[in-house]
Amino acid sequence: MEAGVTQKPLLLVLGLVLLIRLPFLNQAIQGDDHIYLTEASHALIDPLHPDNTSYVFQGEGVDLRGQPHPPLDGWVLAGLIALFGGVKEIPFHAAYMVFSLIAAWAMWSLARRFSPHPVWAALLFIAVPAFVVNGNSLETDLPFLAFWMAAVALFETTPLLSALCLALAALTAYQAVLLTPILAVYVWL
Repeated sequence: MEAGVTQKPLLLVLGLVLLIRLPFLNQAIQGDDHIYLTEASHALIDPLHPDNTSYVFQGEGVDLRGQPHPPLDGWVLAGLIALFGGVKEIPFHAAYMVFSLIAAWAMWSLARRFSPHPVWAALLFIAVPAFVVNGNSLETDLPFLAFWMAAVALFETTPLLSALCLALAALTAYQAVLLTPILAVYVWL
C-alpha cells in the first residue's frame, strides 16, 4: 500500500511533464534544430565524424566542424532519421519527451532525499522557463540536463549506471566535466 502512496507524487510530476510537452508535438523545427539535424544527416554517412560537414544557411556556407557540442545529440537524431525515414516533427518531439521524463524523475529522486517537500521541489523544477521552453527543441539542452540529473540521482545508489549517465552527459555537452569535482566534494563532505 505504501509503495502506491509514494508513487502518486511521482506520477503527478511525470503527468505534468507530459501535459507540458504533448501540445507541442507538432511544433515546427526551429531555432538551432537545423544544426543538429545537419549533424545527424552527416552521422548517417560518417558516424564517427558527424560534425565534419558543411551546409548552406541563409545563403552563407557554414562549416559544422566548429560545432561546440559533442556528437550524442546528432547520433540520437540520426537514429530517429533512420527509424522514421526522414525528419518528422511528431515522432521526433515524442522521442525527446523521454529526456524530459528522465530529468523530472531524477529531480524527484533527488528531492525525495534532500527536501522536506519533494513534490514542490520537483514541480518548481519542471516549471522553470528554461525547462518548459528548451524541452520542445531538438538541441542538446534537455538530453544534457536529463543525463546530468540522472547521474547525480543515481550516484549513491547505482554508481555504474551513474557513471554511464555521466558519460552520456559528456557526449552531449562539455560542461559535464564539472560534475566530477562537484560529486567529489559531495563525497568528501
